[in-house]
Amino acid sequence: MKKKIKTKFKVIIGLLVVIFIISTSFVVFYYVDSFKSKQDISGLIEQIDRGETILIPSDNVEEQEKAWAEIEKRKLESYQKLYEQNNDLVGWIQIEDTTIDFPVMQKKSVKNYYLYKNFEKKYSKGGLPYVQEDCDVFTPTDNVIIHGHNLSDGSMFNALLKFKNKDFYNEHSIINFDTIEECHQYKIIAVLTVAVNTGNDKFPFYDFINASSAKEFDAYIKACKKYSRFDTGVTAEYGDKLITIATCDFSIKNGRLVIVAKRIK
Repeated sequence: MKKKIKTKFKVIIGLLVVIFIISTSFVVFYYVDSFKSKQDISGLIEQIDRGETILIPSDNVEEQEKAWAEIEKRKLESYQKLYEQNNDLVGWIQIEDTTIDFPVMQKKSVKNYYLYKNFEKKYSKGGLPYVQEDCDVFTPTDNVIIHGHNLSDGSMFNALLKFKNKDFYNEHSIINFDTIEECHQYKIIAVLTVAVNTGNDKFPFYDFINASSAKEFDAYIKACKKYSRFDTGVTAEYGDKLITIATCDFSIKNGRLVIVAKRIK
């Protein structure tokens, strides 16, 4: 009897050890993968010339415009070099004074291709931000939808959760979203937390690509304002170009944090 108990005890201990090893391996893999992803993205950022050495005069408008034009020229040349490495690159998204600073990809032939792929098209838990397949950034659809992961280690689109705080929004309301052909800025008009895949989503942001009329566009903006966490005081009108950024929000079941912004430059 004692021998059987000892045998069962050894089996249980053995199983616990195996479970511990497997669990630890998953955790180690997660953080190693996350570290590599950060290193890879840092390497891409280093290849972008943002004209840090260009002096912008404070008292000469004409010279200011020339300086900004040179900065944009250098950035676009950098994007073209990255495009040569991976022609799925369609743009770059950045929000000043945050960790949001990423290439934006799109592979129209494969749904969610970059959800778990890095710039080298290899597996990565964090993937890369990507444009929804039915959107177009070059002949821009009325709405360009960008998806990206929110990881628990604070990487990828995790920093977007800070926009739940209006004070943070007030300090970071401008989004730089460049295509590889043009540089643009967007002003955030709404910050929402909504549920998806419910069977009856109250705000199916992923369906709004092009407005067939001013009425349809206005209805979308009205819904944005209705479900926004706070009033930004900013709106949009028919003819404006929008971006909608979506990432996971675990505060509700099947939650998504959705940020809608309009082009201002």
